[in-house]
Amino acid sequence: MGAIRFILRRLAFSAVLILVVSFVLFALINAIGNPIQILLAETPGMSDEMVANLSKFYGLDGNFIDRYWAWLLAILHFDFGTSIIYNQPVADLLKVWGLETLKLQLPALLLSTLIATGAGVLAAMRQHGWADFSIVSSAMLGHSLPGFLVGILLILIFSYWLGVLPSYGAYSTRNLAMGSIVIDGLWHMVLPVAMLTVFNTATLTLLMRSSLVDVLRQDYITAAWASGLPARRVVLRHALPNAFIPQLTYLGTLFGLMLGTAPVTETVFTWPGLGALYISAIQQLDYPVIMGETMIITVMLVLATLLTDIAYVAIDPRIRLA
Repeated sequence: MGAIRFILRRLAFSAVLILVVSFVLFALINAIGNPIQILLAETPGMSDEMVANLSKFYGLDGNFIDRYWAWLLAILHFDFGTSIIYNQPVADLLKVWGLETLKLQLPALLLSTLIATGAGVLAAMRQHGWADFSIVSSAMLGHSLPGFLVGILLILIFSYWLGVLPSYGAYSTRNLAMGSIVIDGLWHMVLPVAMLTVFNTATLTLLMRSSLVDVLRQDYITAAWASGLPARRVVLRHALPNAFIPQLTYLGTLFGLMLGTAPVTETVFTWPGLGALYISAIQQLDYPVIMGETMIITVMLVLATLLTDIAYVAIDPRIRLA
């Protein structure tokens, strides 16, 4: 019952938070004025009547409150409006371009977790040794480098100097890699996934190493060592689950913000995903796309935070939901 009350309370709080964000977002976007009038200000031959008809078509006529409630009710039915630039339903754009973004983000998140967990455990077990020094130094270097710089270095090395990997796009425009569209798509994913993996692994490794070092000093771990349990069992079964909690928090944030961080990767590698769509919408003032994608990012972050809190209890039963 305690868990159910916690989930219901968090769901209610999340709903209020999303509602507040939606109102602020709608107010900020509409503060710039009518996007139709701004886009067509220098277009000759556009009469006021034509501008008014376009404004009505895109739901930009009427007072602020009426337009906000109409937009809010529409997105509850997964109707994010029609893109001004692409003249397509925003939901369809988010679905098609979103799949391309997930192709990069999800594998990178999985690889980062596996590599960081292994490296963090090794560094903590070899504390103050060469392995610890090498892992921490590499992680700090990766953490300090901007993501776009890592991407440019990867392109310079593997595309320009070695010429073994493509530097842009999701698929080849001419010859397919090894004659298969699947292999060609995977081949184009290597560098952008590597960039995301390097960027995410650095922070996750430092978190895991620091947390595990602290857990290994706890009394119950000392008791486990004293009882003669094998080192692998002490670390993997008793220490690692508790040390994983700070990493889980960061993973939840990464998952919730994966669409928000996509523009950097997709700009560097000219990847046709939601990040590129977001940048294009901002540059061309395509406000239905901007608001639709921002709301998706907000919902993902809120849900990721909720799921992370619930996962704490599954990992550490000592944590109680309050």
